[in-house]
Amino acid sequence: MIKHIVIVVLALVLYSCVEPFEPEVGAYESTLVVDGLFTNSADTSSVILSRSYAYSERKGEAVQGATVVIEDDQGQMNEMKESSPGVYQNDPAAFSGEVGRSYRLRITTLDGQQFESSWELMKPAPPVGEIYFEYKERLQNEVGKPPIPGIQIYLDSDDPEQKTRYYRWEFEETYEFHLKHHPVIEVIFGSNPGFGGDRIEYVSPGPNGGFRCWKHETSTRIMIASSENLTEDAVVAFPINYVDITTYRLYRKYSLLVKQYAISKGYYDHLRKVLEVNETTGSLFDPIPNETLGNIHSSDGRDIPVLGYFSAAGVDTSRFFIDNTELPFDAR
Repeated sequence: MIKHIVIVVLALVLYSCVEPFEPEVGAYESTLVVDGLFTNSADTSSVILSRSYAYSERKGEAVQGATVVIEDDQGQMNEMKESSPGVYQNDPAAFSGEVGRSYRLRITTLDGQQFESSWELMKPAPPVGEIYFEYKERLQNEVGKPPIPGIQIYLDSDDPEQKTRYYRWEFEETYEFHLKHHPVIEVIFGSNPGFGGDRIEYVSPGPNGGFRCWKHETSTRIMIASSENLTEDAVVAFPINYVDITTYRLYRKYSLLVKQYAISKGYYDHLRKVLEVNETTGSLFDPIPNETLGNIHSSDGRDIPVLGYFSAAGVDTSRFFIDNTELPFDAR
């Protein structure tokens, strides 16, 4: 009996020692976020302006109505047009990047705040090397479930002149699949060029009364590599994308358009810091998350922090095809 009383008393004492602590948190102040990439491609380049947001919010507000200008080292300027809320694009027919020239970004917001980036030299991008794939299984989370077959797509690349050293990749994947029923309408998903998106289009009747469709998707993760500490300026077996049979991607034909950028060391370091922040799990041993400031600052003398980066980079592209008959398993 006495033993039980002691246990109850200890429990009450320990419980009374636990008091909730609620720190005072001030109102969140949003910060301008810039995501800009200017290239020598015939496609449009984009600068995305938004505001940072609190953890409890879903996304940041687009910064609309700003004046966004790209300037080169010879004094030429080109104002970008706002194609959708917060997304500013250039007309490549009127103004496009040129390898060997330097560029910077100028921003004036509706409330008169002015910002500019540091100068970025546009380096030539070496040709994309070999793209290839190998069979690779993916383990499932449930114990006892068989692994899922798929393919890991790799690429090799090198710069014989050893001037690149810092690489970034993006990709666009397009794949064919068949519908058993005639689609009544065209289905279009998020077509905002600044925030990604995909698209499905009805094209034509396929075999056995089905209908052929092609779906287009763009990469969303950051893919970078550096050969800074290597003797040769080369990247070998970089894992560009993984595809398994749980999707329709390998059902018929699959195509991958790889974009390879030659980026500056500053941009590479910035992206690496962003990856480090995104990959932290929140444990006691993780580094404390901090703001990833880039190469953009206030140009009117005010001490205003700005997040993000403006990069000028040469680009090279290569398209890779896979037919389901090439696969070492049945993808249908």
